[in-house]
Amino acid sequence: MKEKKVSWCPDISGYSGPIYRAIVDAMQKDIRSGVLPESARLPTQRDLAWALKVNLSTVTEAFKEATRLRLIAGEVGRGTYVLPVNNATQLYAIDRPHAENVIDLSTIKPAQAFSREDVHKSFEALLQRDNLADVMEYHAPDLIARSRDAVVQLCQARGFHPRPAAIFPCAGAQAALFAALQMIAKPDLPILVEELTFPGMKVAAKQMGLRLVPVAMDRKGILPEDLDRASRASGARTLVVSPILQNPTGSMMDRKRRADIAHMAEKLDLLVIEEDVYGGFSGQSPLSLQLAGRSILVGGLSKLVAPGLRFGYIVVSFDEKSSHSMTMNFAADELVHVTSWMTAPIMLELACDWIESGAVNDHMEWQRQEARARQSLVRRRLGLPALGRNPAAPHLWIETGGDSPFGKWSGDQLASLARGAGVDLVPASTFCAGRMQSDGVRLCVTAPRDRAELQEACKRLTKAWQ
Repeated sequence: MKEKKVSWCPDISGYSGPIYRAIVDAMQKDIRSGVLPESARLPTQRDLAWALKVNLSTVTEAFKEATRLRLIAGEVGRGTYVLPVNNATQLYAIDRPHAENVIDLSTIKPAQAFSREDVHKSFEALLQRDNLADVMEYHAPDLIARSRDAVVQLCQARGFHPRPAAIFPCAGAQAALFAALQMIAKPDLPILVEELTFPGMKVAAKQMGLRLVPVAMDRKGILPEDLDRASRASGARTLVVSPILQNPTGSMMDRKRRADIAHMAEKLDLLVIEEDVYGGFSGQSPLSLQLAGRSILVGGLSKLVAPGLRFGYIVVSFDEKSSHSMTMNFAADELVHVTSWMTAPIMLELACDWIESGAVNDHMEWQRQEARARQSLVRRRLGLPALGRNPAAPHLWIETGGDSPFGKWSGDQLASLARGAGVDLVPASTFCAGRMQSDGVRLCVTAPRDRAELQEACKRLTKAWQ
């Protein structure tokens, strides 16, 4: 998105309290009203101090607070810009409304594969156990050990063989992400992320007071040279990245890009938190295999099997040569209590049963095939490039600008037009971690109840976007 040049000098005469706070409040008001649009470049702190006739330190404090609130972000050598409104939390709202006759393509979830009989059989087997009452107690150590072995079994098909002692079960992948960040989090800590990052990361950053530092990307993921630049400019030493079927863009790191990122992580001494919730769709090994002693892998089953299956996990790597290993080794002892106690024993029992029996693999294979069929359907109906031999993600990214068939609109405009036609999509502004450099919309092809509903959504979008 192109930079918007504005001349901004807020009227703070009607505000009480500290002057720096009045500047922030006026900034918030002007952002909401559109006086300060996203990507607007603000005056320098010195120029604004001169215009308001206040001390430079007062404006510096205001910019610091506005940065903490994710209203603005500074880029070394480029200036300070207004960020898109962070509406990522809306995707997680419990009471988020969906109007009647609106097709939801905004929520990433697997296509419904579990039948009533599948679930009934699972609970029936659980009811036959002699120790059934144990699921109402705190989980026993042997259940944690069993769940760790189940994760090892789940990972082995991808050539990944983590040590059971390095695995920590969590109540879903988002809980796992929070736990991983808690190992290193402190207020205003800079965290490197993809320039378009997944909503869960933005929610975590907002709640934990972390400062997101965007890294430019292409269709193969983050760019090594920009990772180098962003790390050095911000001082960030932690990277959160999704190498496989990245949300929202679906980007995939190839072998060379993986090697380049692993090399850069070692050169910059980065701790890498790898978000791997879609890794099972690809069959590829996680990037963590190339990051000995400097990675924490976050995974789960909700995106691969069923959203109600709240079973996630963390895999902590260890290498005596890595400066991060000692920190992670000490934190791992506490991590057991931070994560495991939140995981309901009955959910651990069910997840272990499904993994050990092979049911999870069967459902993941069904999901892979269904996602591929639906991706092909949508691409064909909307005139997008064919999927080819690429792995099929449950989500699809439609880029705007350039030679895109929808280049005349912004992502927000496409989402608004879609909403008017009765289809919910998510624009790039929801995922943006900094100034908007690229634009588009994300839609989830597996969210509709069946392919017929997805076809109807495509019909509505085709009419709305023509």
